Amino acid sequence: MTGEWIPRLELTGAGWHSPGSTTRAVWFNRARRRVQMFADRWKQILSLRGDETALWHPGGALSYHALEAAARALPVQSCGRLGRYYLAQGDGPEVTIALLAGFLTGKPVQVVEKDRTRRVPACCVPRNVALVKQTVGSSGVRRCQFFTFAQVAADVDRLHVALGLGQCGAALAPLSVAHSFGLTTTVLQTLLNGLPTHWLPTPFPCGMTEALGMHEDAFLPGVPAMWKAWMISGLDLGRVKLAVSAGSPLTLELEGKVRDSSQLKLHNLYGTSETGAISYDATEAPRTEAGDLGTLLPGVNATTEQGRLLVESDAVGLGYDTVQPGELFHHGRHRTWDCVKLKGGALSYVGCDGAGINVASRKLSPTVIAEKIRQATGVRHVRIHGHTSRDPERVQDVVACIGVTPEQLTCEFKSKACATLAPWEVPRHWRIENPGRVNPDAGRADGMGDVGTQMALPVS
Repeated sequence: MTGEWIPRLELTGAGWHSPGSTTRAVWFNRARRRVQMFADRWKQILSLRGDETALWHPGGALSYHALEAAARALPVQSCGRLGRYYLAQGDGPEVTIALLAGFLTGKPVQVVEKDRTRRVPACCVPRNVALVKQTVGSSGVRRCQFFTFAQVAADVDRLHVALGLGQCGAALAPLSVAHSFGLTTTVLQTLLNGLPTHWLPTPFPCGMTEALGMHEDAFLPGVPAMWKAWMISGLDLGRVKLAVSAGSPLTLELEGKVRDSSQLKLHNLYGTSETGAISYDATEAPRTEAGDLGTLLPGVNATTEQGRLLVESDAVGLGYDTVQPGELFHHGRHRTWDCVKLKGGALSYVGCDGAGINVASRKLSPTVIAEKIRQATGVRHVRIHGHTSRDPERVQDVVACIGVTPEQLTCEFKSKACATLAPWEVPRHWRIENPGRVNPDAGRADGMGDVGTQMALPVS
C-alpha cells in the first residue's frame, strides 16, 4: 500500500494544491466509506435480482452475479498520477465491468471512448476520486475531469427519480456508454439502481428493432442525430415507454415527427459532463420554443453571469486536471460555456460561447484537429473552427483555414490532411488563409488563433 499513497490535493482557481498533511489512516477510512456506500446498494441489488439479466449485448447476456464475478477478476492497472486504477474502455460490457471493479474496491475508474487514446492526468489525483472522465466539452480543450462516488451517485439518482426510470423495464444503449449522457442514463443506472441495460454497438435500425422486441416499457435515450435517423427509417417505437434526447439542441420539427409517428413525447434533457443533468422537460405537451430546456431538476441551483449559466449542485465534479484562466469548476459550482435565459426554474438555450465543435453531439477539439493536419501536411498555419450546419441535427460543420495557395489546396492535399482524422473530424469546408504565414497562436488552447486579423479566402 505504501507505493499507492498520494497526498491530498484540493482544487483552487489556480489548480490543485496540497493544503497540509493528512494521515494515511484518514484516507484509508475515507476509501472504506466510499466502498461501503456502493457495497450496500450493490448488495441489495444482488439480493433482489442477482440471477436476473443485468446487461444484454450481441454476444449474449450477463447477470448481476456474472458482472460481479467478471469485475472481481479484472486486473488492476497502475499509473503514476492515478495510482492503482481501472480503465473503462471498449464495448458496453468492458466499460460496465471496469466501473463495477472500481466501485467494489474503491479504486478510481478512468472512462475513455473506445476510439480515443487515454489521457494521463496532468496532476496527481485526490484519494476520494472514484471516476475520471476525459472529454472536450464546450471548452474545446481535451482534459480530465474528476468526480467522487457521492457526486456520481447524486447525478445518477437525480436522473432515476426525475425520469421515472423505476417504471421502465430496461434501458437501451445505442449510444456511447463512455459519454456522460450514455454513461449516467444506462450502465450507471444498472450498477446503482438495478435497471438492466441492453447495449448495442450501433444505433442502426436493424439491431434496434431486435432489441426493442425483447423488452416491454423500454427507456430509449439518444442524441438528435439518432432520433432523426430512426424517424427516417420508420423504426417502430411501440415498446418505448420513455424517449429522451440530449447532447445537442432538439428542434421542434424533430420533436413533432417523433410525436406524429409514434405518439411519443420526446423529452429534452440538458446537462454538461462537469455538472451532470441540469434541467429536464418532463411535460407531455409539445414545446413551443426550440430553446426550451425544461425546468431545473430538484437539487440543482442555477444563476447567470454575463449570460452564461452557472450551476451549483451535489453532482458537480471536483475539477479539471488543467485549469484555463477565468474558469470556475470546483466546490460544487461550475460556470458553463452555454448562454441561457433563466426565468424562475425554467431554462432556455440561447447559444454557446465555447470553442468546442459540436458535430452530431460529438464534442471536438479545434486544437487536436489542427495539430493532426499540421503533422500530416507540414503546413504551419492551420486554424480550425465550427460553423453552423445546414442540418440542425448535425449542429456544426468543421471548417479548416489553411495557409496555402489556391494551387496547393487540391483534392490530393485534402486527402493527405485528413489521413489521420476520424470521420467526424474531417472538415466540410476549406478556407485559404494567409499563405506562408506562421500562426503565432498555433498553441492556443482553443485552436482558433487571432481570428480578428486574419484574411480568409473561401474555397468550396
